[in-house]
Amino acid sequence: MGDLQTIRIDDAKALVRVGVPEPERAAQQEVRISVTMALDDPPDYGTHDRIGATVDYDRILHFIRDDLGEPAHLIETLADRVAGHCLSLSARTRWVEVTVKKPSVLSGDGMVAVTVRREQP
Repeated sequence: MGDLQTIRIDDAKALVRVGVPEPERAAQQEVRISVTMALDDPPDYGTHDRIGATVDYDRILHFIRDDLGEPAHLIETLADRVAGHCLSLSARTRWVEVTVKKPSVLSGDGMVAVTVRREQP
């Protein structure tokens, strides 16, 4: 195994329909999604200063903001969808960790969050 490069996106906002009871899924809610990806064998960026040398994080942000898909009962489902998308972006991806935070669950301070980690098969 060679060197690793990590890419992080912290607390990207998405409006989704998520929740166990139907009334909760009826309206969009804000969730915050963080992603950490580990890529094998990063190139020397001094000589490979181009987007093809890494993963284009705009493709991750676009998926989070626009392509999360059908309403879900669980934030775990949303995290799994994002993880699958991230793994599909590059064969160099060793693993991805996705955290979804749902601020609206708790009254007052704090929020519920779940993290999933998926590895390249």
